[in-house]
Amino acid sequence: MRALCMMLLIVFGANLAPAYALVTDLSNKRIEIRYSFNGADLILFGAIGSSAVDPTRDDFDVVIVVRGPEAATVVRQKEKVGLIWINNQELLFPSAPGYYAVAASRPLSEIATKPVFESYGIGFDYLPLLAHTERGLAEPKAGFRKALFRLQSAQGLYRQEQDDVTHVGEGLFKTDIRLPANVPVGDFIVETFIFQKGTIKARNRIMLNVDKEGFERAAYDYAHDYPFWYGITAVLVALSAGWLAGVLGKK
Repeated sequence: MRALCMMLLIVFGANLAPAYALVTDLSNKRIEIRYSFNGADLILFGAIGSSAVDPTRDDFDVVIVVRGPEAATVVRQKEKVGLIWINNQELLFPSAPGYYAVAASRPLSEIATKPVFESYGIGFDYLPLLAHTERGLAEPKAGFRKALFRLQSAQGLYRQEQDDVTHVGEGLFKTDIRLPANVPVGDFIVETFIFQKGTIKARNRIMLNVDKEGFERAAYDYAHDYPFWYGITAVLVALSAGWLAGVLGKK
């Protein structure tokens, strides 16, 4: 029922919107992380109102990019020495997205050309990334970029074309957004691009917030504001738990 109401609001909002309007909305714009949090599933609805795109005349494509807060990420390259693997090189990405997902109505390669995606940074291959190299802050080698994608994908934090955008009517579309349990805290940008014949016709951006609540919020703030005392507290709690387990084990 809630989803139906949202779709109706979007449709009516699109009909009242000015020229070249694209309207999108999320089923939930704020995610609260508590002790029982095991991820979240959101729905993004969108509608093309009085816009440059005429959905009754020409087909259109939708690409949705969800980008989470940036954080420093280290990627290590392994090398086999004899019978064992060791970390040979490492590269620091000072501001890699903590979450990055791309959903599309068709494969990106069928929607537009490489220069178009490069212009807007759509898709992980065209995402502007810098790393600390021997040349200073510069574009990383392709191998390290791919390693970053593999590392984050294995944790469910990067999703490249794993989710489809579904057309549900003339000018209406939707997609599911999956946030894993280890999703980073902060502000997310959800961008929607409308393509027609390989050209971007409309673009829209909305915000999503993920934050900790309750005890998790207090512990998070304590750890960041007083890291030394947080470490001491964690050690004392661990020692106390071990001592209590030993006492109970003797009874």
